[in-house]
Amino acid sequence: MAATIKDVAKRAGVSIATVSRVVNRLDGVKPDTERKILQAMEELRYVPNVLARSVASQKTNLISMIIPDINNPFFPKVYTGASQVTRSHAYTIMLGDSGGDVELEEALLRTTLEHRASGIILTPAQEVSPWLTMIPLEVPVCLVDRQLADFECDKVLIDNQSGAYDATKLLLDNGHIKIGIISGPLDSTPGKQRFDGYAKCLQESGISLDPSLIKIGDFREESGYLLGIELLQMDQPPTAILSCNNLMTMGMIEAINTSGLRIGEDIAVVGFDDIPIATVMNPKLTVVSRPMQEMGEWAAKLLLERIEKPEKAFREIVMRPHMIIRGSEMMVSKQNRKKRRNL
Repeated sequence: MAATIKDVAKRAGVSIATVSRVVNRLDGVKPDTERKILQAMEELRYVPNVLARSVASQKTNLISMIIPDINNPFFPKVYTGASQVTRSHAYTIMLGDSGGDVELEEALLRTTLEHRASGIILTPAQEVSPWLTMIPLEVPVCLVDRQLADFECDKVLIDNQSGAYDATKLLLDNGHIKIGIISGPLDSTPGKQRFDGYAKCLQESGISLDPSLIKIGDFREESGYLLGIELLQMDQPPTAILSCNNLMTMGMIEAINTSGLRIGEDIAVVGFDDIPIATVMNPKLTVVSRPMQEMGEWAAKLLLERIEKPEKAFREIVMRPHMIIRGSEMMVSKQNRKKRRNL
């Protein structure tokens, strides 16, 4: 049974009226009291009445999809796959982009519930989000590319660790030992798993991790550029770089170009996720490719199954990426490495 405002008041040790003031964002509640109420709401997964009434009423054939970055080519592909499945079942997807802002994500979740969405396909902005507790248990959720502690739902994931492992192994097989990495945030599922794959491969090959070669970005293009410059300007720069998402790869390529260097001659590169320019570069870019559209298809399938049969056990689909080898991983010649040291 869903928690009520009375339950929240009892848990927080305050009156129902005080809880109501916090729920409706009215003044007159002491900060310490407000914190107790918010904590009680989170623990009880309380949804304010206006939202709970909407959820309890007749649902629409509406699926909400909430993502953290519409500019990341990964998410439009996932959306395409999901929408193809939902359309065939007479459902419509309402797409919301939080831009990585947890407060906007909260607003999108509220809007989702107010519109009585039948389910949610979600990639949260952060993997510790207090707003997720507002989602009633009867509203199905399917997570894409993220894992959340203590949040039970269906999931569609990628084997990020094996992808990064294979990319690192490819570079080692091509003679590279000094391999830099531009990683995503280590507090995110893909960031940590891809870094772990890189680290595991090096360690199994008897190569110690070099902190100077490890750069932590934010999955955005600017961080790829800035961290790429840092790696390229080292006194003893790496001969190869693994970039752990598509946007950072684009930034890193810009850093290589503005530094007057050439991929395949002065530096080797492998990216995670394919990008539009990958096949028009010279050499073409070697990447770890994820089945993005298929991930979206699976997310929609799991969600629709959950809507029809809510009692089913939760499922976790883990998809394996594959390498597309195009030539940018090749060993840099000794002559060009010497030229780089003299830059």
